[in-house]
Amino acid sequence: MARHRQLREDTSGEDSRAMAGAVGGSLAHPDAREDAWEKLLTDAGLDARDERPVGGVLTPTQAARLMDVLLGKPVTLSTFPPRMAAGFILREVMEGGEVARQELLRRVERFSREQIAVLRPDGYLAWALTGRTQQKVAPVEWQDGAFRAHGFELGRFYSGKGGVFRAVDAQLQASDWRPLAEVYDDADVISRTLDGAEDAFVELYHALGQLLTRPVDSIAGLSNLPAGVAALIAAAPMYWERFQSMTRGEQIREVSRLTTGLLITGGAASATTRTLKGMSLGAEVSVPVLSLSAEGALVLERVAAPAGRAAAVLSGGPGAAIILQRVDDEAGSGGSDSHGTAPSSGPKGYSSFKSFKRAMGPAGEGKEWHHIVEQTERNAARFGPQALHNSGNIVALGKDIHSGVSSFYSSKRPRITNSESLTVRQWLSTQSLEAQREFGLMAIQNVTRGIW
Repeated sequence: MARHRQLREDTSGEDSRAMAGAVGGSLAHPDAREDAWEKLLTDAGLDARDERPVGGVLTPTQAARLMDVLLGKPVTLSTFPPRMAAGFILREVMEGGEVARQELLRRVERFSREQIAVLRPDGYLAWALTGRTQQKVAPVEWQDGAFRAHGFELGRFYSGKGGVFRAVDAQLQASDWRPLAEVYDDADVISRTLDGAEDAFVELYHALGQLLTRPVDSIAGLSNLPAGVAALIAAAPMYWERFQSMTRGEQIREVSRLTTGLLITGGAASATTRTLKGMSLGAEVSVPVLSLSAEGALVLERVAAPAGRAAAVLSGGPGAAIILQRVDDEAGSGGSDSHGTAPSSGPKGYSSFKSFKRAMGPAGEGKEWHHIVEQTERNAARFGPQALHNSGNIVALGKDIHSGVSSFYSSKRPRITNSESLTVRQWLSTQSLEAQREFGLMAIQNVTRGIW
């Protein structure tokens, strides 16, 4: 197909606004600003009958509810780009707090001003604000932990200002001077009969078919999938049971659908393991949590989770959703117990402290790893090693605090233990796992404050 290049120049004033409207979506007329956010939600798939927040501000709770509604809507090739844009703005609100209407409209306008485009699952670039197809790149393939087509990555935004596409940062500003491709009018797009009604996730079948060469019937098999999808499936035992009974083709379809949902919700299908941070260890933090129902429906809601809890974080920009529940170490290693069984929930566990340190690395400069529930022989025999050596029980503390807690446990405190002979450690080892954890968190706080 012949490709007719379209020259684009940086201009100012009305010409610049006209170009932004042609490329990234129309917001040039001042009157249109009032409806820009509502139009984006409609283009993203929200129906007229769907409830929408009213008033002068959008709160994090309202943003999470809107995202949850959008998650329940089918994603087509035409709605994928504006769904990505709407999801990005909603995640910003969920992370940064409520925003006034004018600020919300300004954030929508960025996509027009910066001429933001996305790579669709079918390998075409399209403008994020309008969903209009611009040009073909290449078939999407799974490479280096992400879905890619040449230099473009599925789930990321790109600026077409200046006639070339460049990667952008979390503020939608060009972050790399190196151009990925020129912006041109693609004759193949013009002659194409694509109406955008196809399900977007269908386009990922080929790429995922290369990963799933056989049906996944064990937790170990999930390691071949994008990390975010694997964590999501592993955290939903009832869905996992259904997933194992599916044929390879059905599994590919499901993984494609879930991947598309994660791209919109978190901006990425990959994930990294992190520890939730709060004002103090054990304090609750409000976070957007993504989960999977037994029927396979994605659900996003804000929940209160304890600081120090391990989570899989979707690594795709602001306010990325997290997946709280994790697969334990034995299941993840593909041991004999993992085949055909539902994964357990909770923080990722390890068979030994050495295995934990090998996986997590150093605690950080000036810090040491600390077990909230101590790794005594008695505790290991009572609760099992994975209840102790897991990312929810081991936290990084400053060396002084860690030493202070250890010294406190070795001391005798009759007022606490009601014994003149037992150390705090000896007394504590007789308590339940839950009681030891509660006391351990209190000990960290009191030593930090100089109370103990």
